[in-house]
Amino acid sequence: MEDKLTQQFVESMSYLKEGLTLPRRLKKTIAVHEKVGRIKKQFSKVAKLYKITYKEDTEKGVITDIIWELQKDRQNPNGEYFLRYSKEILTEKQIWDTYNLTRDVEATFRCLKTDLDIRPVFHQKDAYIEPHIWLGIVAYQIVNYIKLRLAEKGINYSWSTIAEMMQAQQCSLQSVNKTGGGKIYTKLCTRLNPDLSAIYSALSFKERPFVRKSKVVTQQQK
Repeated sequence: MEDKLTQQFVESMSYLKEGLTLPRRLKKTIAVHEKVGRIKKQFSKVAKLYKITYKEDTEKGVITDIIWELQKDRQNPNGEYFLRYSKEILTEKQIWDTYNLTRDVEATFRCLKTDLDIRPVFHQKDAYIEPHIWLGIVAYQIVNYIKLRLAEKGINYSWSTIAEMMQAQQCSLQSVNKTGGGKIYTKLCTRLNPDLSAIYSALSFKERPFVRKSKVVTQQQK
């Protein structure tokens, strides 16, 4: 993740630097400093590791060059990950599977905290906080069951990927004025793409809960 952020940070800074010699691009001192500030805010995790300096033409009020240098003394050493297990003898495969299980649990909770707003908790009373957290635990059990069913069919997407794929299916509601008063409402459900169809099939769900539903609502004349 940090490598990707570093690449994006460097690309943004390089684009800004290249524009210093091109027409209709940022050059004014204030505008360049503001842009660099926005880049540093966007990539704050890696930008703090760099020292940024400028070369300025004070007479014209423009920046002529930008230099960013990685300060190694600001880098934190890589951490280490330890797993404690009750069994004394484990095969390499068992160790690897246990590690992946831990990562999977952490990734799922990160997704649930975002999608279900489990974090942050704004409640102030235990009576409200406990159900809030309990909802996350129940949701994780549902997620784990779904992923287990999908894994049995050879589908091993992360939960965030599954949630994103599910957005491909939409329902639309159309209304048309009816002659003589009233309206006709038609509800439609979109077709599935192949990847989403495979997920529905693995879970034994219908591909579409409905195809088309219509309802006539009459309106009384005043």
